[in-house]
Amino acid sequence: MFLQQIAQHITDTQYEQLPQDVVHAAKLRLIDALSCSVGGYQAPSNDAFMNLYRSWGGTGQATVLGYGEKLPLAQAALMNCLTGRSFDFEVCGPSPEGINRGKMVGHVCSTTDPTALSVAEFLNADGKELIVAVVLGGDIGARLAVSEEFNFDKCFEVCGTANAFGALAVVARLMKLDQAAIINAYGILLHMMSGSYQSLWDGADTFKLPGALAAYNAVTAVQLSQAGFGGVKDALTSPLGYYNLFSVNYNPEHLVVDLGKTYYAKGMHKIHPSCYGNHNPIECALDIVREHQFAVEDIEQITMDVPPHRLVHFLNQTMTENDTQARSLFSIPYAVANVMVNRSVEIAHYTHKHAYKPDVMALTEKVKMLPATDLTNHLTRLAVHLKDGRVLRAERNQLPLGWAENPVGEAQVIEKFWRNIDFAGTVDKDRAERALAALMDLENQADVQAIASNLC
Repeated sequence: MFLQQIAQHITDTQYEQLPQDVVHAAKLRLIDALSCSVGGYQAPSNDAFMNLYRSWGGTGQATVLGYGEKLPLAQAALMNCLTGRSFDFEVCGPSPEGINRGKMVGHVCSTTDPTALSVAEFLNADGKELIVAVVLGGDIGARLAVSEEFNFDKCFEVCGTANAFGALAVVARLMKLDQAAIINAYGILLHMMSGSYQSLWDGADTFKLPGALAAYNAVTAVQLSQAGFGGVKDALTSPLGYYNLFSVNYNPEHLVVDLGKTYYAKGMHKIHPSCYGNHNPIECALDIVREHQFAVEDIEQITMDVPPHRLVHFLNQTMTENDTQARSLFSIPYAVANVMVNRSVEIAHYTHKHAYKPDVMALTEKVKMLPATDLTNHLTRLAVHLKDGRVLRAERNQLPLGWAENPVGEAQVIEKFWRNIDFAGTVDKDRAERALAALMDLENQADVQAIASNLC
């Protein structure tokens, strides 16, 4: 049974067997993800959840980063994932390896990594156990994602499924469940997974809900299993299990290939807020504004050659005054117009204050995508047509920065950490430096609680 292999992987993996590059990748993911939880708390939609949970009361068990308050564990884990995804800036992946290399994973880390800190804080775990949990959560969640087709039109939202699968591995490892209890917990979790990509089309706040609920549901399923609540026997391959109910073109063998030998651990570290599909257009726009002088009023039209499938796509939508802030994160026209107006890309540009600027919204209407059959995936050509007849061009013929094929380094991840801290404005520099130092030296930390307390 595939779940038996997964459960054994969760219980038997030891810190000492992890390659150093895997350990380093896990630490960089935490630095990235946790800083995005701090910075992301600024998104106003998060207060709806936070205020609801405050009204419920309950024992404070883990810290909500940015807010600096404690909530019951499952609620705190949800909040740290919700805030971390708020500007779609957090680390993605992890990147699959071997026969699964190049397949789409999505945002597994956006759930597994904040959840790991919340549970580790609650349990007073040490740094090595936190690292192992981070590695296992990303590895198992990514493996589930690539064992089936990633399809925006046919599948459940992967953040509500693969993320939950990975988050349960995190919680089960830190709470030291045995293999039978882990299999049972997955049998409970099967009934708690869901999510829809419709939020990306509608630009709705709910885009970040599947991954956040994945954390809540993983904690709940593990604690229910500990309490003796029974789940189905085989959550994956039974006739009404995960693959048969949730998946398209699945191959369970890809879930466990090289399990315990090859770890899917390397994060895909974004250097800009918003969906990764925006990033090559953003880079093209930045190239143009850096190399040429012109006023926004001089722009007649902006055209962009994209792969044909991008024409009927959630990213090909403009920003209007009737949209929520979330729309700006999933709109190539907004991403390009923002660069043209502000000549840079900042987290603040994706807040309510900036997303509704009339000049940016008006310019989104001038951005037109054109089909180009010679382009695939994220490859992009951008042209700014000026009223004086000039045409300013830029193109990107490689995958976006941060992908496995075009990685960023440690220095850029640390720079991103400080961008989030500075944007949040709630964590003073000394405390942030202590948290960063502890994360960089995580394997030698006897207690990770100080990391959480220093990031709020």
